[in-house]
Amino acid sequence: MNSKKILLLGFGIPLLLVVAIASFLILPWLLIFIGIYLEPNPPTPMNKHGEFPFHLVYEVDDKQYTIDDTIICDYAGIGMDEGHGKYIKWDEHLANGEKITQKLMSNEDQFSITLFNGFVQGQGGTFINYDLGNPQYYLGYKKYTSYNPGRVSISSSTASGIISEDELWNKYKIKIIEAKFSQPMVGNSISTSSSYKDVAQNAAKGVTVISQESSYSPNTKLIIFTWKNDTDKQLTYEDSFYIQEKIDGKWQDVYREKAVGFSQDKISFDPHTQITYTYDISKYTNNIPSGNYRVVSPVLVPLKERSYEAHVLCGEFTIN
Repeated sequence: MNSKKILLLGFGIPLLLVVAIASFLILPWLLIFIGIYLEPNPPTPMNKHGEFPFHLVYEVDDKQYTIDDTIICDYAGIGMDEGHGKYIKWDEHLANGEKITQKLMSNEDQFSITLFNGFVQGQGGTFINYDLGNPQYYLGYKKYTSYNPGRVSISSSTASGIISEDELWNKYKIKIIEAKFSQPMVGNSISTSSSYKDVAQNAAKGVTVISQESSYSPNTKLIIFTWKNDTDKQLTYEDSFYIQEKIDGKWQDVYREKAVGFSQDKISFDPHTQITYTYDISKYTNNIPSGNYRVVSPVLVPLKERSYEAHVLCGEFTIN
């Protein structure tokens, strides 16, 4: 063997090893991205911009503050992450440029201004924020039954969450004297011009997903399917899925507030084989209402070496 062949062999083996390791590390994240990408987009809001004046007077340590400003809310497009799948992004700021703090509070995004940022005896560094109302509320995208702006929340090493005005005054000597907020827009809902696309249009050809039971009860936790791969290709999937319900003749996502639960584990589905696959729907709900549903799982179909095409597997089931 000449020196050139030895040199090529010396470079080739490490290169193949690097490619193999990279494929092993990258493929799970590729599955996650593809699974999220194949989800339908959330419905587009009809009202995408609004301006809402407010008036706030409050007292901190015997010093009074007054804010007269305008809350500006905007639809900011579609976001994606492994925890929530696809979701609507919102933007909110004040007309005068004052900073608004955004954080997740009681399963809702809270857009607030800071009333207090300092040290409190016994609990260390402490933030106390006043909720100005979120874009979903003002633009009418979400219907609330018992919510209005004006929640006060605390964040410290020993205390976190919504607090009452009595606790705000008795413990922190902060008092809300007067607060007036604009009413939200009415009749926004979602845009009727949003294009509907059934994710099943991207179902993997040659693969069937059949429920083992004709129907399930509302307290069912596990839905069992038979997957059959009649193709000559080895498919790759992960242990993740989301749920859709057939409403007015169209399939729509349900339980969007729950994490989709994408994993990094890749699993092979061999050609011309049949497997039993169980979906644990209790991660979404412990009491699913009666209706027609389906589960949607992302799957990769190989095109050529280290090249894949993204598809889904859809399996329908009924709750009675």
